[in-house]
Amino acid sequence: MTTSLSSVSGTLSSAGVGSGLDVTSIVSALMSIDQQPMTALQNKATQMQTEVSALGQLKSQLSNLGDVATNLATASTWNPVSASSSDSSSVDVSTDNTASSGQHTVQVQQLASAQVLASGVYSGQYAAVGTGTLQIQLGTTASNGAFTAGSAAAVSINITTANNSLSGVCTAINAANAGVTASIVNDSSGARLVLRANQGAANSVKITATDDDGNNTDSSGLSAIAFDPAAASGSGQNLQQTQAGQDAKYTLDGVQLTSASNTVTGALQGVTFTLKQVTTQPVTTTMSVQTTALQNNVNTFITAYNALNTLLRQQTQSDPTGQNNGPLQNDSGAIGVLNQMSQLVFGSVNGLPTTMNTLNAAGITLQQDGSLAINQTQLTAALANPQQLQQLFAQAQSGTDTTTAGIAVRFQTWAQALSDTGGMVQNELDSLSQEEKDNQSQQADMQTRLDATQARLMTQYQDLDTQMSTLNQQMAQMKSALGLT
Repeated sequence: MTTSLSSVSGTLSSAGVGSGLDVTSIVSALMSIDQQPMTALQNKATQMQTEVSALGQLKSQLSNLGDVATNLATASTWNPVSASSSDSSSVDVSTDNTASSGQHTVQVQQLASAQVLASGVYSGQYAAVGTGTLQIQLGTTASNGAFTAGSAAAVSINITTANNSLSGVCTAINAANAGVTASIVNDSSGARLVLRANQGAANSVKITATDDDGNNTDSSGLSAIAFDPAAASGSGQNLQQTQAGQDAKYTLDGVQLTSASNTVTGALQGVTFTLKQVTTQPVTTTMSVQTTALQNNVNTFITAYNALNTLLRQQTQSDPTGQNNGPLQNDSGAIGVLNQMSQLVFGSVNGLPTTMNTLNAAGITLQQDGSLAINQTQLTAALANPQQLQQLFAQAQSGTDTTTAGIAVRFQTWAQALSDTGGMVQNELDSLSQEEKDNQSQQADMQTRLDATQARLMTQYQDLDTQMSTLNQQMAQMKSALGLT
């Protein structure tokens, strides 16, 4: 800021006291002319700050519309499906956004279960078991006990004197990730090693022991944990099977199916069935599209679009009186953005039926003020066919043919191109930032010159005041000597 004349004059000796010369007023009047370029720079800085603020708001609203468009450009956003079951205590159902609406019946004949094996009783978790090697193989067991190995390789587990307690064997099995989970169960009689496989018939277990005591099938040493489903009890089948592993058996719309788990995925696209108990009657599951969610998608888009439209019209407004001009009234880029918005709204999506290839056909109409509004009758009809709405908004561009891209896809690309680095809005913000720096530098240089000029003028007129005061004193003395006073 320019140093005030009063502060400068205060540092000098009583300007004008002796001569009556008003030094401060004279210098102020002279400086007011030199100050005009500085005032112009300051006004320009204020204008640029206003433009930066306006462009910042524009970028924010563009980003918001871009975020909304990004969400709506995702196909699954237009397929919000909910699910219900007529008997959720027997068969529960859930969906993701890839599911289709419809009704399906499920009847459960058998639940999946995991094979469970239990050892004999030990005195406690620190009781010695034996040393050697355990080999665990996953596979399937036939009704006659015949075991068929699965595709996964057998896992070998070394048991040494360092870990040959019941607790040590339990820890070693769990660390091996062999497809079974080991635990120790205690009761009044002692401790048992219990092994649980994963659900399903294909996760049955065969455990072979290579016992350091030389006998691999008896019930002492490490072989006490061996389990060969085809062997006789006590001769290689030394763990007791308390539960067999089996697949779930169920019918889906009358088709007989099986599953290794009671949580069934993949039978229907996007649908998960949770089988809870055997049923005597089919359970009806219903998947339905949530039209409220689709309506909210449309509302969100319109709100974001209208917010940007309102902001741009206010910023680019031109008032003949000059009283209500927008900060971007002469900004061709901002005016261009406003025009591009309406062009995108009017655009049609090639490859779709003419009954649903424009926003207007879906009941989204452009108003005279540039805003969007909903024709609810048309939109309600469009909501009944979510697949077409999905294509209208989220259809992917076919190769380089931009006319095949959905409306949301187009707005997403457009908004990102404007607001990202290198886009029109960001380029203008970068340019204004540099102009502001240049302006501040010019103001600093000019202030230095103004301060020097003001100091020089104050010195000159102070000297003149002093000289006039001296002349006045001399004149007074002469008048007194001549008797003229």
